[in-house]
Amino acid sequence: MNRSRVSRRLVDDQGGSAYAAIEMVLVIGLILLPTLAGLAQIPRWVEAKSTADLAAQEAARHMVLADSWEEATVAAEAVVAAVVDNRGLDVGALGAITYVGSLDRGASITVTVTLQVPPVVLPGFGPVGGTIDLSRSATERVDDYREFG
Repeated sequence: MNRSRVSRRLVDDQGGSAYAAIEMVLVIGLILLPTLAGLAQIPRWVEAKSTADLAAQEAARHMVLADSWEEATVAAEAVVAAVVDNRGLDVGALGAITYVGSLDRGASITVTVTLQVPPVVLPGFGPVGGTIDLSRSATERVDDYREFG
């Protein structure tokens, strides 16, 4: 008889179980909250990808319009920094900018922009973990009939 009392201690008067309350706390605390926190990061990652895409496109476009390679790289770096700043990201998140190609008529220039983005940002705590390198590229063609100044 004593054993039956021990096994029924977590059962209330109406036959309900206190295990359900414990399970609910565990489900909410260990499964639901981390899942929602992860889902809340998706818009940040999409915004970072969009920013890197736009920065690479604008940099490539400014490069093919420049008169010299030095002028092109300066213009590309300036426009990438402006795009990153205008999109609300820290300019320190800008990792590397690489250029491949030439300013010869009919040639192509490919610009790759790398942003260093934290994988998770928790409200009140800030970035958690290291950084993820997010690289995006864009290619522009130099006009076949272009004249250089």
